[in-house]
Amino acid sequence: MTPQGRGRGGAAMALEGLRILDFTRLGFGAQATLICGCLGAEVIRVESTRFPDAIRVMPPFVPEPGERGEAFGAATLANATGAPSANRGGIFYKYNTGGKRSITVDARHPKGLALLKDLVAESDVVAESFAAGTLARWGLPLEVMRELRPDLVYVSMCGFGHEGPDTSHVTMGPTAQALTGLTFMVGLPDRPPAGWSFSYLDHVGGYLGAIAILAGVIHRRRTGEGQHIDVSQLEPATALSGALLLDAMLNGRPSRRPGFPSGNRRAHPPAAPSGAYRCTGDDRWVVVSCRTDEQWSALVGAMGAPAWAADPRFATLVGRVEHADDLDAHVESWTRGRDRYEVMDLLQSVGVPAGAVQDAADRLERDPQLAARGHYTDLGNDEVDALPLEGVPFRMTATPPHTGGALRRGPPCLGEDTEAVLGEVLGMSTDQVAALRVEGVLS
Repeated sequence: MTPQGRGRGGAAMALEGLRILDFTRLGFGAQATLICGCLGAEVIRVESTRFPDAIRVMPPFVPEPGERGEAFGAATLANATGAPSANRGGIFYKYNTGGKRSITVDARHPKGLALLKDLVAESDVVAESFAAGTLARWGLPLEVMRELRPDLVYVSMCGFGHEGPDTSHVTMGPTAQALTGLTFMVGLPDRPPAGWSFSYLDHVGGYLGAIAILAGVIHRRRTGEGQHIDVSQLEPATALSGALLLDAMLNGRPSRRPGFPSGNRRAHPPAAPSGAYRCTGDDRWVVVSCRTDEQWSALVGAMGAPAWAADPRFATLVGRVEHADDLDAHVESWTRGRDRYEVMDLLQSVGVPAGAVQDAADRLERDPQLAARGHYTDLGNDEVDALPLEGVPFRMTATPPHTGGALRRGPPCLGEDTEAVLGEVLGMSTDQVAALRVEGVLS
């Protein structure tokens, strides 16, 4: 068992005893090791003071007490070059919970490389998200890591994977989404593709990266055999676009076309009314989706059986889909004067699928379901007061995960665990660590 072992609350954790040496950066790889940390693994982030992870210094920043933080997507260019600290990047907080520990090592220094090799030998898993070949150029190719730890599980995570003609290409989440076609599919009819402003594949790919780590660990526990697991950020997107690809192949329909259904309107399987409808307030919406005659009847009853609902065009699902534009206008004439939560609660009470469209503040401050599930955990670090942070979206009765991992703390300050890790894992004394620091090895 690693020094972290069980959670500080004393509860067993699913991955206690597992040590991950974490070279991941940005969101994609860090999401994978975050999940493992929330499950109790000891995750040691290897960082650099001279070249810190970009998301440490990327706005929006966690505000100081009394400050108002920048909304995500509204961060200013001026602030992008004026990071107040390496420990207040808001996106860094997003991807580095799980009780991760941070050490700083100069991999280009011979003694730094020697430290990394010693840490590889003491780790169960090495995870990284560099461009293919980066660790090899440092002096840590797979062959060397296997000599150091024959049963090592090595998980590499990069845009195209480590095989194929494009493996040397550099990608970010938005470019990966563009290459896989997802960006092309998102947008209004007759308008240019809009895509997402956020790196959706960081989340999807990160979850699959965590599965890859767990699969490698399970295989090793069963056989004693380590392996290299090569995770591509692009490939998970093929599953996300699978239904549209099939539609194009069998029915010859392109994924975007004039008259592409708006809002949440659903054609396969058919549903009507189905979409996002305006409610009272500025930019407030509720989503309603009726797939069956029973749901339609319940919706009509909830609306007080308005005369337009008796229109013969709306008597069947086929008719409602065919005349969806008129139907949507009628439904919105009813929702427009009502609160989105009021509509949601009323329709849910009679069995009609409905959900208020929530923004980040709604989810954090108002959502009673998330609050009841304990979705957010207040955690901070030495520089930032406790903040509500997300963990993993599931519960376990025997080995409960924790957003703060076994350490029960927020994302680490840059290098704050260097001395502790080198002492606990490599048995180095305080004086030895101090000498390395003087030599510039721990920068």
